[in-house]
Amino acid sequence: MLNKIILLSSLLFFLFGANVFAHSHLEDSTPKNGEIVTESLKAITLTFETVLEPTSSFTLFDENNISIPLSTVSISGNQLIANVENNLLNGTYNIHWKIIGEDGHPLEGDVPFTMQLPENITPPEQVETEELNTNVTTAETKSAVDTETVIKEQATEANDPALDEPKIMNYVLPAIIGLIMVLGFGSYWLIFRRKQV
Repeated sequence: MLNKIILLSSLLFFLFGANVFAHSHLEDSTPKNGEIVTESLKAITLTFETVLEPTSSFTLFDENNISIPLSTVSISGNQLIANVENNLLNGTYNIHWKIIGEDGHPLEGDVPFTMQLPENITPPEQVETEELNTNVTTAETKSAVDTETVIKEQATEANDPALDEPKIMNYVLPAIIGLIMVLGFGSYWLIFRRKQV
């Protein structure tokens, strides 16, 4: 009787044990669970203990539980792989995965990690923004300098003594007009006097 009980217990253990251990657990990941990442993250890879079904996938969330854009998650045997479309800023993130393994059991889990880029490493899009701002500031400064130069030139011209010196035309033209007026009045006076005589 004891032998039957031991045999039956062994069979139940192997049946249920095989069922439990058949589940597809996460074997490895990039980044790893709890890892502090100190350089730009280009791709995320999750490796499981068994081949995955096509419906398996994962999503990346930031510390505010907002989904981060990823390329289409591809399945390669026992791996889920996706490229990170934008450079991640410093902060905490979580990879939430949902898979169905060969045994047909759905499983899900999380892989938290932290981005901690050194201060001297700036994400490329931020560098481009800073360069654009620098170019705009440089253009504005150049424009201001050009405007100031024009104003100084105008002020110099206004204060230039050479420009204030009388030119010959300033005298000749009034003298000619005056001479014509004198001759006109003189001729009129002579004609009027002759008529009286």
